[in-house]
Amino acid sequence: MNFYFVFEGKTEPIVYKKWLSVLLPDLTEVDSFDAVNQNNYYYESDMGVPSCYRVAANAIQEINDFPKYNYLVLFTDADRFTVAEKKAEADEQIKLELKDKPFKTLPENCQLEIIVQKVCIETWFLGNRNFFIRHPQHNEVLKEYIKYFDVSQSNPEELASEFVQDEENSKDIFGYKTKALFHEGYLREIFNERSKVLNKNFSYSKSRPREVQEEYYLKQLSARIEANSDHLLSFQEFINFCLKIKGQQNK
Repeated sequence: MNFYFVFEGKTEPIVYKKWLSVLLPDLTEVDSFDAVNQNNYYYESDMGVPSCYRVAANAIQEINDFPKYNYLVLFTDADRFTVAEKKAEADEQIKLELKDKPFKTLPENCQLEIIVQKVCIETWFLGNRNFFIRHPQHNEVLKEYIKYFDVSQSNPEELASEFVQDEENSKDIFGYKTKALFHEGYLREIFNERSKVLNKNFSYSKSRPREVQEEYYLKQLSARIEANSDHLLSFQEFINFCLKIKGQQNK
C-alpha cells in the first residue's frame, strides 16, 4: 500500500512522519514520486493555501503517470472554517485546478482523503493533559488564557469558537489576528511555563516542534480522545484513518 501526502504547512511533515512511524510502522519514505513500491510514501509540503490545492492536482497527474498509489492524502488546516466547509473548499479547488490538466481524476485503485486539522495542528497539540500545567506560577499570560478557556478541561477545538474571524483579519483575540495564531500562542505559553517549572528547555516552533512529535506526546493525545470522545474530533479522523489503513494492511 502506497501513499502520496500533501502537507499544507512546514510543521506537518516533521510531526506526521514521526507519528506514522508509530501508527503505521511498516511505511517507509521515498524521495521521488516514482520510487514507491510497497508500503511506501512520498510527500510534498510547506506551500500553504491555496497552493496546496494546485500541488494536489499535480499529484493526481503524477499518480496517473505512475499508478502504484492507493491514497492521495491532503493535510490542511480548517482555520476559520468548519471541517466540513474546509473539505468542501478543498474538493472544489482541486477540481478547478484539474480543469486544464490531462488527468481529471485519480486512477480507480487510488482514493483521495482530506485530513482537516481544526483549527490547526497546534489545536491538537493543546490536548495533552499531562504536559499542561493547570495552575501556572510563572506565566501571567497563560493564567489569563486558562481563565478564558481551560484546554485541559474543555475541547481545544472549541478554543475561541465565538471569535468571528473575517477575511481581512480586522479583529483580534488576545492580540492575535486569527484563531490559528491564538492557538499556537497558547501552546507556546504552555511550553514556556513547563520550561520554568521543570528548569528544562521546552520550546515550540513550527520548524522545530520537538516534544509534540514524540511517541509519548501522541499517546497522551490518544488518551485524551479515549477519555473524552467528543474532544478533538478532527484528530480522531486522522487516528481512524490510520486504523483503517492498518486493518487493510493486515488482511
